[in-house]
Amino acid sequence: MPRIVIGDESAEFDLSRLALHEGIAIQDATGWRVTEVGDAMAKGDLKAVAALAWIALRRMGKDVTFADITEGRYPIDIMSIRIETDEEPDPTPAAGANASP
Repeated sequence: MPRIVIGDESAEFDLSRLALHEGIAIQDATGWRVTEVGDAMAKGDLKAVAALAWIALRRMGKDVTFADITEGRYPIDIMSIRIETDEEPDPTPAAGANASP
């Protein structure tokens, strides 16, 4: 299962498998449906990044509000956020790679 990593802590996170209360919380905080958050993430929207970080932090047991993140009371280094998956890398050689003659 994918996980979101913030700094040196992580939580399992799959946007398509949110608990109902988490989806409602995201919708209340952002005004977006969960699918819209996913679309915004794909476009690099920082409000969407903040929403996912917020839910992840709550899963990590942090007592933080969405406003704490967006208003800087709980600062997060954007470079410390990443998504990890358990997928194996594609073993197929890169296109155009040539084998030895």
